[in-house]
Amino acid sequence: MPTIRLPEKVLTPKLTRLKADLDTAPGRASTYKEMARLLSGSGSPRLASRVLRAGLKQLPGDQGLLENLARVQQAGGYPAAAARTWKQVISLFPESFLAYEKLERHYVRSGQPGRAVRMYRRVEEDHPLEEQSLERTVFVCKEAMDIPGTLKALKKLVRKYGLDYRRARDLGRFHFKADQFRQAARWLEKAFSLGEGDRELRLTLALAYARQKKYGAAREQIELILAERPNSFAALINLCEFTIEEGDLDRAEEILEKIEKLYRNNSRSALARGEIALLRGDPEAAESSLRAGIRGTAYYYRWELERGYRLLAETLRRRGQAGEAGFCRELSDSLRSAPDAYVAFITLAEEKIEAREMAGAAATLKLLEKMFPGNVRVAVNRAEVEVFNGYPARAIELLNRRLEQTPEKFVRDKAAGYRVLARAYRKLGDWEGARVSLRQAEAVEASLPV
Repeated sequence: MPTIRLPEKVLTPKLTRLKADLDTAPGRASTYKEMARLLSGSGSPRLASRVLRAGLKQLPGDQGLLENLARVQQAGGYPAAAARTWKQVISLFPESFLAYEKLERHYVRSGQPGRAVRMYRRVEEDHPLEEQSLERTVFVCKEAMDIPGTLKALKKLVRKYGLDYRRARDLGRFHFKADQFRQAARWLEKAFSLGEGDRELRLTLALAYARQKKYGAAREQIELILAERPNSFAALINLCEFTIEEGDLDRAEEILEKIEKLYRNNSRSALARGEIALLRGDPEAAESSLRAGIRGTAYYYRWELERGYRLLAETLRRRGQAGEAGFCRELSDSLRSAPDAYVAFITLAEEKIEAREMAGAAATLKLLEKMFPGNVRVAVNRAEVEVFNGYPARAIELLNRRLEQTPEKFVRDKAAGYRVLARAYRKLGDWEGARVSLRQAEAVEASLPV
């Protein structure tokens, strides 16, 4: 019979009664769960865990007790312990989808979406949860902006469980994100044949045609949108952009004038205005419009920024500013295979640090600081550059302000930051500061999920 000792200060009449119930019925799982619920709700998660563990000694492998233990561990601030318990649930009850979902959430929150994907991929062929596992793989890959992973899971879903509107739509969208425009158009056409697509989906189909230079087909889709919404900004600006691509600058300018009357000071209109100025041979006016357009474009509009920096690079080249033109080309190139500007530019900065091209790294990080003020990973890389350039005090100032406030999701950046901090202290001859920072780095790394 389990012995559960609870401090007098936490014993309420109800807990005392439940504890007495265990003396007569020690094999009743509901009693352990109710005691744990009361203890956890009153701010005693460790005691709640103790009660549930006592229950598991009496009822080894009880699914409800294990699931409650994992929830209590998570609520009490012990995510790694909760993850271990959910793994135990999966090993004992492989059809418990709840355990998979909870582990998925743990991996995603701790910045390890890849582990969630690998977990779902281990679900065997013809397992009762295989279809759900593939659906969750699609979801996690979407959230992580893993375009190849999303497409792989979607195609397997279609092969094994059939095609529906949602799957065809997502295949079209993600082929488009992968710059695979012929496949995108094919799947989007299927989506429209299977259900009612919205205007956004029709616009994506128009762009998939335009990227293949099938301007007539693209225009047909845009006309359908404009018939429903004559002043649709998305339809008008895309029509303007591929009219520029066709080379009809006069018609493109007419469309742009309509847009500018309806939507003043729009960043994408500024990019189109800059492109027209460049093609008309006025690089000075082009530079002004393109810089304004880039400044106003959000980081997640990857294609617009790639285009803006590509056009600005050509504009600066024509103006004889070869160095800055080269930097803008690098920014544009980095955006081609990235999900957004943050991933593109931080990757570019880190590659430059690795290659010891510190001037280019510093310029890229300066741009990132404007776009993402307070970002920890940017600060760590900036500090790395400062240490390399002989300014360790600046690195210390940068990192000491930020590392302690780092959210759990970015704990790996925090560990890297403490290691840079240790190097900065060593450069200053502060051996104690270096030792403390190194210990902090090791402590943070020890807390990382295996």
